[in-house]
Amino acid sequence: MNVTCPRAYLVCLFLLDALLMVGQNDNLQHEIGEIIHYEANIDFSLVPGVLVGVIDGDSTYINGYGQPLSPDSLYELGSVTKPFVAWLVDQTLDALHWTSDTSICTFLPDSICYERYRQLTFDEVLEHRTGLAMLPLDIGAVEEPAGDPYAAYDEKLLAHDLMSLTPSPGTYKYSHIGYALWYWWFEQLGGLEVFSNERFGGTLHLNHTKWDVADTLIAEGYGMDGRPNPVWHCQALKTAFGLKSSMNDLLSFIRLVSPSLVRNDTIHFRTLKKEINGLSRKGEYKLSQGWFLMTSGSSIVYYHSGRTGRHHVSIAFIPDLMKGVVVITNSSIGSYDLSLLVLGMVQRAKE
Repeated sequence: MNVTCPRAYLVCLFLLDALLMVGQNDNLQHEIGEIIHYEANIDFSLVPGVLVGVIDGDSTYINGYGQPLSPDSLYELGSVTKPFVAWLVDQTLDALHWTSDTSICTFLPDSICYERYRQLTFDEVLEHRTGLAMLPLDIGAVEEPAGDPYAAYDEKLLAHDLMSLTPSPGTYKYSHIGYALWYWWFEQLGGLEVFSNERFGGTLHLNHTKWDVADTLIAEGYGMDGRPNPVWHCQALKTAFGLKSSMNDLLSFIRLVSPSLVRNDTIHFRTLKKEINGLSRKGEYKLSQGWFLMTSGSSIVYYHSGRTGRHHVSIAFIPDLMKGVVVITNSSIGSYDLSLLVLGMVQRAKE
């Protein structure tokens, strides 16, 4: 029996698929380049490098523009840390069989847990409905150096600031200090680093997603003046913007969380869209598992961006269509809304 023909046929199919993907990626690279040039207006003299990752169904494409950036290098996520933290919190609630309307006084220090703090729930903290200030009090006046503004901000300073603030449960206000509350939650679970490593490693293979790594392992980046900027170090504010990750891990994370987001949204899809649009008219936002929600045609887009002193990351994806875009720049100036522009292009291309 001659078995070489079937094998040759399979090899030909594999090569044909590879050639088609190369062709598709070439077209995609050109289209993204057009968006960068004509719509995003990115100035490569200030933003040296842009890395764009695209998920389209089962296919993944990564293209770079300007200064080469590696998809496996570590980049500071800034506020994109928050969806990761929200996912980790959700994992713990499932494991404990707790509901998200549980009071945060189950983990806050007794000295803080008074009056309105008792009324705050897990959900309200995750969805920025605490009414707490965006940043700690006098953060720029106390902490040094200016290029690493949060390095000295520890749990004692956080506790002091929280006791000076009055939360307003249910009131939307985007708050870094609100997400810093999770510091004490993970302390009860053995520490943020240990707990996260157990979840990110192993079968999830998010091996480039880390909290504390040597500065030399983090990709170089530049400030708004075009000069190299130092790495940010965080203590109590680590759960607000202290995570580092790679392009490949961020794309994997989109695939990881999308199925649960689809299940959550399809139950009350029309109601959810109405709520998103209603909040938008009031200048507020609907969040789900740490992501900002917005409508795009008949779909719901999940979005978040983050900025540090030297990197900018933005993620936009549509879980039910398995389409997503991650944009990383090695400059704090960032890419504006490039992830949303590219996602819109990918969505229209298949309609």
